[in-house]
Amino acid sequence: MDMLPEVTFTVYRNNLEPIEKKAKFINEQIIYSGIEVNEYTKVDVRLSCPFDDDAKLVIDSCFSEDSIEIIESQGNVTIMSGENSPNMLVPGDYSIELSCKGVTYYSYYRVSSKVFSDVGLFNLRTYLENMLKGLSYDLVKQRRGMLSAIPEMNPTLLQVFQFISTHRNQISRNSKLILKEPITNLIGEYRVTNKTKKPDQKSQRWYAKRGHQKVSSLMVQDQYYEKHTKLSLDNQENQWVKYIIYYFLLKIRKLEVNFQKEMYSIKNRIDEQQRRLNQTEETMNKGSNTFGYKGTVKSLRDARRRITGRIEELEKEYNTYSSYKHLLTSTTSIFTELERTPWIQELPNRKPKKVTQKLLKDYRYRRMYSLYNEFRKLETNHNESRNTGIQHRRTWQLFEYYNVGILIDILRENGYKWVQGWLADSDNPQQHIGTLPQDTVLRLEKDNCDHYLELAYDSELETSIVDQSYSRYFNSDGRRPDIRLTIYKQNGKLYSEKAGLIVEVKCRHHRYLINEEIEPDVKVQLKDFKKLEYFDSNGLVNGDPVKTPIKQVIVLYPKQNGKVPVVADHIYGEAIIYLQIEPNDITSEFKPFGYEAFKNNVDNFLSQIKEDGSNE
Repeated sequence: MDMLPEVTFTVYRNNLEPIEKKAKFINEQIIYSGIEVNEYTKVDVRLSCPFDDDAKLVIDSCFSEDSIEIIESQGNVTIMSGENSPNMLVPGDYSIELSCKGVTYYSYYRVSSKVFSDVGLFNLRTYLENMLKGLSYDLVKQRRGMLSAIPEMNPTLLQVFQFISTHRNQISRNSKLILKEPITNLIGEYRVTNKTKKPDQKSQRWYAKRGHQKVSSLMVQDQYYEKHTKLSLDNQENQWVKYIIYYFLLKIRKLEVNFQKEMYSIKNRIDEQQRRLNQTEETMNKGSNTFGYKGTVKSLRDARRRITGRIEELEKEYNTYSSYKHLLTSTTSIFTELERTPWIQELPNRKPKKVTQKLLKDYRYRRMYSLYNEFRKLETNHNESRNTGIQHRRTWQLFEYYNVGILIDILRENGYKWVQGWLADSDNPQQHIGTLPQDTVLRLEKDNCDHYLELAYDSELETSIVDQSYSRYFNSDGRRPDIRLTIYKQNGKLYSEKAGLIVEVKCRHHRYLINEEIEPDVKVQLKDFKKLEYFDSNGLVNGDPVKTPIKQVIVLYPKQNGKVPVVADHIYGEAIIYLQIEPNDITSEFKPFGYEAFKNNVDNFLSQIKEDGSNE
């Protein structure tokens, strides 16, 4: 067997010496390298090949969307940073390609979840993909007032954008090749001429009835109506080209409109954050040199830092959409130019009835039709990768999304309809990209009821109240719960003194959450959530505007063998309760592990609502 280069993985461990592992390769086979690392681990890779200076390693890393290339002289190269960052590699298999002496070897390494088994992680992702599809389907029916089955919603606008931006040059190139030398047909056309070549019966009838009448004198030549052949562009193949060009133009223009809407929404959020920043700085200026306000000023500085960071995030998002829109504008120009081609405009405006063999045999036309077909499948949800965004979410994000979905399921079981926010908003670019944005607020309600529910995901809270004209939650330490559920009366007032519920999602081991001997760090956060304050602008009248409406804090964390699945806090009792959750196979007739315990606590919270909750 030929000598192979060595590919060495250096895996760093907390408070322990790093360990080195050699990757396995076999000629002409794709095999598992034997390397498995945790998603939060720092990993370096080194190539060693003393017998081939041109040897190279191509491997997936967290620092680039494309694979990176490594040669021996580079030494150790970091492929996983070990940090909880947006670019970290999520659990899954990642490719390794090793080239040496003209031979290429293929393998892959595995990134595993810190808290979920492979089966648990698969069930988690599958549930989320089906949640996006199923909830969206129900919401469309709800908006349209339909009870029967309907086609599912279109995919995310960002998926559409990705498809068009990826293939726009190919579509443009094929279109231009077609316009330069389109398929033509020979057709017969009758026309009046001064010469006769092959008169047929139709020509003779015409001459007998009208031909000699047009000859008014002996000086005028006879005229004949005969069939002549000519090249025509009006055929099924070119009709498909026109239809496809118009089809893509329609989608691109829709994208432009919706990106503009999203940019407008982001701009409003930036303005709101800027308003909060100005208020914070104004308050800081009042107390910066005043004795006795050091703690307040420190809190305000922390708030300023958080708000500034949020503004930077939003501005980055705005610039991203702006670049998307710029690319769309240039793409629109390409297709508009194609659309204005004279012979294209002369073709009928209709979808061809069938795909001809002549179209399929011509590569230019076949490729155009193939791209159109791929896009049409994407739109009709026949594309299996339609929720690829889910596959690239970090485990803790997936677990948060999962529990938001489970909570929505529980509320719907209680008869609530999801009427506003996230998937319930029409023309939302983030409907199906597999993400749940920060500061997402959902509204759920029942028909003819005196109340509604507000479900807020990862919503930022103000640290102090400056504007007293409206009610909202606030927290001086800048805490932001994962999920906040609040019951409001239809007039916007809190339904009761304890109308709030916090659901905090933790991807942690049991011992880092529950310890009666020493208080874990997370406990400080949970206690702050239990005391979360709410400014009630209506309470200014009676001098009691600040409420603490949180009835309970529910902590959800992954199932762990040998640990009690439901634990009330040893000090706060059921006011802070820890529940284990584990996703199960979506085809199972049984609910996920922990679902019933979670539902019982949510039902208990909702039990404060009057029996029918209706307006009498």
